Amino acid sequence: MDDKGSRQSGMVDIQVVHKAFAGFQGRLLALKDVMLTIHPGEFVCIVGGSGCGKTTLLRIVAGLEADYDGAVFLDGKRITGTGLDRGVVFQEHRLLSWLTVRENVAFGLAGLATGKSGAEVRHYLNLVGLDQFEHEYPHQLSGGMSQRVAIARALVGRPRLLLLDEPFASLDALTRMRMQQEILRIWEAERTTVVLVTHDIEEAVYLADRVVVMSPQPGTIRTVLPVRLERPRDRTDGEFIRIRKSLHNEFFTPCSPAGLRKTR
Repeated sequence: MDDKGSRQSGMVDIQVVHKAFAGFQGRLLALKDVMLTIHPGEFVCIVGGSGCGKTTLLRIVAGLEADYDGAVFLDGKRITGTGLDRGVVFQEHRLLSWLTVRENVAFGLAGLATGKSGAEVRHYLNLVGLDQFEHEYPHQLSGGMSQRVAIARALVGRPRLLLLDEPFASLDALTRMRMQQEILRIWEAERTTVVLVTHDIEEAVYLADRVVVMSPQPGTIRTVLPVRLERPRDRTDGEFIRIRKSLHNEFFTPCSPAGLRKTR
């Protein structure tokens, strides 16, 4: 797949998805009436609290969940399982401890016929800034470096869609901010469609073209908010703060003093 073709692809169409799990008290509806279209090359963040179904939705798009109602399409083709057209990065880097950085990235090419795999691995190691660490092992890396290896591994097969499940949640605040800058730099270089799940409102405003807000029990899309701010974004800018506050208000409605007294 050439660069031009890959950048024109990556449209996701989620059509009326319902997902339920079996529980002790019967079926638990995790997702209800989820409909969303994500455009090629778009960076979308899905935001919601624990239990809203955002990770379940990501797993459905990744092809890791098959038992659901509705349909999900990638470039017009229905998703029925996992595939090399989608790269996934989880909260834990899930690197193979017995493989070097280079070998872990090359593992992302497993099953993909290519005569230039060495060049592809070098390209993505360079893209994530780890070309000088290719012979190191995962235990020799920091948390942020490990996640960069995981991102390179997800991208090396040149997927049309990159799915990120809270990939920076376990990092300290400063490393997390650096990784947010890194993922934007990589996205701007590759223009792969990106869907990132997060519970961090500021992270979503900093990264996304659009923020999808989910409400829990069952998980539904409450609103979709475009973020029309130029990049790089300034977290102290007035418009940035206004958008962050509007998203915050989607989750937290202040109680009146009278309401507080009634709860005591």
